[in-house]
Amino acid sequence: MAAAATTTVPLLTPYRMGQFNLSHRIVLAPLTRVRSYNNIPQPHAILYYSQRTTNGGFLIAEATGVSDTAQG
Repeated sequence: MAAAATTTVPLLTPYRMGQFNLSHRIVLAPLTRVRSYNNIPQPHAILYYSQRTTNGGFLIAEATGVSDTAQG
């Protein structure tokens, strides 16, 4: 019986981005501040982002709306 070939999933391979060594290529895109007050992140944002981060991952924490009508 032949040995099973291992397949490398590109999304799960390390990547160097400038000075950052990422353990994988999955990035959490910027989020909006719709759940914030006056577009200021609140303390619950710390828990939210800490639940979604990974060791060696890249997380873009916040985005800024370009206008008041662009807030979702």
